[in-house]
Amino acid sequence: MLRIYLLGNLKIFDGDTALPRPSPDKVLLLWGYLLLKGRHPVSRNYLAYLLWPDVSESEARANLRRHLHLLRKYLPASPPDTPWILSARQTIQWNPEANYWLDVAALEAFDAAKANEEDWATLIETCRGDLLTEFYDDWILTERAQLHQRYSWLLERRIAAQKEAGDLSGAIYTTKRLLTADPLREEPYRELMELYYRAGDRAAALREFEKCRAMLQGELNAEPMPETLALRNAILNGERRRSAESDSAPLPPDENDKSKLESARQLPDESAAGKQPSSLLVSVRRNYALWIATAVLLGLLLAAFLWATGLPSFDAALPLSTLSLSGPKVTQDTWIDKDNPTLLYDPEDPDKMLKADYEQVHLMFWGFPYDRVLIRFDLSQLPAGAEIKKAVFYQHLDNYTNKDLSAPLPATISAFRILRPWQAQSATFNAPWSQPGLLAGVDYDSQPLSSRSFHGATWFAVDVTALAQDWAAHPERNFGLMLMLTDAPQGAHYWVDTSEHHLTDRRPRLEITY
Repeated sequence: MLRIYLLGNLKIFDGDTALPRPSPDKVLLLWGYLLLKGRHPVSRNYLAYLLWPDVSESEARANLRRHLHLLRKYLPASPPDTPWILSARQTIQWNPEANYWLDVAALEAFDAAKANEEDWATLIETCRGDLLTEFYDDWILTERAQLHQRYSWLLERRIAAQKEAGDLSGAIYTTKRLLTADPLREEPYRELMELYYRAGDRAAALREFEKCRAMLQGELNAEPMPETLALRNAILNGERRRSAESDSAPLPPDENDKSKLESARQLPDESAAGKQPSSLLVSVRRNYALWIATAVLLGLLLAAFLWATGLPSFDAALPLSTLSLSGPKVTQDTWIDKDNPTLLYDPEDPDKMLKADYEQVHLMFWGFPYDRVLIRFDLSQLPAGAEIKKAVFYQHLDNYTNKDLSAPLPATISAFRILRPWQAQSATFNAPWSQPGLLAGVDYDSQPLSSRSFHGATWFAVDVTALAQDWAAHPERNFGLMLMLTDAPQGAHYWVDTSEHHLTDRRPRLEITY
């Protein structure tokens, strides 16, 4: 059997014999593309253009024929009835019936619901890195991102199942594997903090926080998210925390919990004295009554003071609620780009998926803002008559690299209020705007609500309190926001995570306090 490893370091085995790397590199890329497309024949014209986009069509077709010949010479002999490659006049296909095993296919076919411990161990051993790590062709980056997302999603399902089963040590192990695969993500660090804390190792939980903070500062020049800081503080204070998907194991008691338990054990049992309370209990009850009376008196005095001075009444001190809006049910977002000003999909996508359904979209800068991202939130979940005190929009941006952009460039992102109605399923670069790409002062406010300079993956936060108040009072004016890069070196490029992102904590969100 031919065993092919495209994830991490390239490895190819014919039985137990290791095969050398295909040469030249274009032979490997040709083979890799055919393997990834699996059961689907590939157009010769498309493949020639994909691998040799900078030469004439005739030269690209000649290159394809030559490299296809080199690939056939490289591959070991196969039975006559099952050749490695199926060729037709217009198409080429890797034979899905050939005797081979591919790590990418194993990852794509993995069934988390049916997998046992051995299956999971094999998966983690198989996924040793990203797809064809040394190459940065656009098509490879797309495939690489999709495979990376699937592997991360599988590990996240594994972690959730282990937590539900109370297997904290297993969940810790799997989370570390997730962190190895995605070392710049903050969420696995937060997961490890939570798991170590639930397992009773507060010191290890706090060490994970310090590792997270050092990574963010060193790699992204950023600070931990509010959720991470809140968890760190909860661990320091020994608070009991539960999440909807957390395990049922009890949290380690803090010192205050222990002292309360000891005090409770030392209180006399009333039943032992014929239901007569001890002097200690009588004292406690008297003091409790005194505290209640004092609190009531102080409350009355404070109310009188507020009334006399004209300061806000107790209504201002009522507890606030928070509404977090995120996900496709309450969000419309889409991407419009100058390259395809009238299309709702990427012309290179054979499935013609609508841009409004992408998990990630682009923001680029080529001496001018090249793309726009549009987003709008449905505020109908806000209770009737609610008074909005604060509203903050959060958007996550991820690094984009390829052969021409080996590392992310610094950039400035800006958010603008949109002034014209639009629909995510029908908006393009040209429509429904006054001019292609939107006209400042007509289609959107000319002054940004907020701008932020950044360098690398980051969260962009925008205070939209006044806008949210207006949208709640006048839903017909809720046209949402437009995002674009407003300043950057030539060629700056970032991914923007959308409401369709499979990782829910990476989706844009609007948090309203009312």
